[in-house]
Amino acid sequence: MSVTKRLYLAGAALVIAAILLYTLAWPAWQQQLTGQESARLAQLQAAAKPAAAQQRLDHQQLLADLNWLAHPDRQGRKPGSRGGIEARNWLARQFAEIGLQPAGTDGYLQPFHVKQHFVFSRWLRGKTATVPAAENAANVLGLLPGLNPQLKPIVLTAHYDHLGVENGEVFAGADDNASGVATLLGLARYFSEHPLDHPLLFVALDAEEGGLQGAVALFKHQLLQPEQLAFNVNMDMLSRDTDQLLFAVGSYQQPWLSPLLHTLQQQSAVKIIAGHDRPWYRAGNTQDWTLSSDHGVFYQQQVPFIYFGVADHDDYHSVRDTAEKVDPDFYAQVSETILSFIQLLDQQFKHN
Repeated sequence: MSVTKRLYLAGAALVIAAILLYTLAWPAWQQQLTGQESARLAQLQAAAKPAAAQQRLDHQQLLADLNWLAHPDRQGRKPGSRGGIEARNWLARQFAEIGLQPAGTDGYLQPFHVKQHFVFSRWLRGKTATVPAAENAANVLGLLPGLNPQLKPIVLTAHYDHLGVENGEVFAGADDNASGVATLLGLARYFSEHPLDHPLLFVALDAEEGGLQGAVALFKHQLLQPEQLAFNVNMDMLSRDTDQLLFAVGSYQQPWLSPLLHTLQQQSAVKIIAGHDRPWYRAGNTQDWTLSSDHGVFYQQQVPFIYFGVADHDDYHSVRDTAEKVDPDFYAQVSETILSFIQLLDQQFKHN
């Protein structure tokens, strides 16, 4: 046997051995990482000490807005549907009544259209995905000037669309995401009377369920420029959790958020858990929510962000996600917590 052939066979044997070792070791390694991350999250939950409840927002108005958005008359708020158009026009009227300045391309609205297409994304580990068409979609944007107009705006986002009607059944989307949008409105009302140093840009996004297309449209059509934004606070699913947990996603990517979240916990009546933002090589099979909602587009645009939301529940993306399932007390305190975070953030960035 020639030397070349021997080297070839030895190399092939090494490759086969490496593949076998990888195949055998990978599940155990991932299981170990998953276990470590589960232990970390459990430790955070045990250490969280909720503070006294607060009431600066109008809690009854929060529920009234949530109920309006999740009402069967809205038909699940699918982009371009009658219910979706009703919702966005109603939101524009709310922004006007609150006194926000129009910040879209057509008054408060930023209309956009998305054709069905395929995408290939490194964020999906090489997988392709189909982005459905979004006909007659529109984001709703309103600006609240800050006390210091020289500061970059903090962008507050929540998507108002949901899955619409399927087989005659309405997907109301009360938690996902009428809850986030109602909180967005509550914050706009509060800060219009108690302005911060930073301008606040309130954005109700369309077509999130079809691939974050509303957030993509903000940057694709250059309505927003990443370098002109201070921060993104995204709110998606805020009203239900049997363990009273609110996840805060983003401190892994931005470690400076950790002390801010520690201070926030001292003011919050719910348990704040910093997690679901670590990649697979740190957290194993634990879900990574870094790109799971509209904040993911801001992250890709290198805008610092935080995402507040609860864990998926049994009614997630089902016809059972209705307004009567909302936990009013938990939801109110989650909204109060986000208010406190924005105040802390305003002070953190006061000189930026």
